[in-house]
Amino acid sequence: MPVIKKSPLVMECRVADIYNTNGFESFICKISNTYVEEEYLNESGKINYHELKPVLFEFPTYEYLRTGEVIGKCLSFKNNKTV
Repeated sequence: MPVIKKSPLVMECRVADIYNTNGFESFICKISNTYVEEEYLNESGKINYHELKPVLFEFPTYEYLRTGEVIGKCLSFKNNKTV
């Protein structure tokens, strides 16, 4: 598969399923490999999204969205017993 040379992160995927919808085909993919420049890895060898800030393509509006800002911790409510 082609690899974008100037991208610090490339994900190699394989098509797992295809859903045909009105005017579009939606591809469900599974990640086969992930390639990332070492400067974007944390001390555990995982991708540091605070530094990398990947871009998301959103199909319905055909827009590119910037990611990387933390807006909250998912399990921050775990020890709080109030509902």
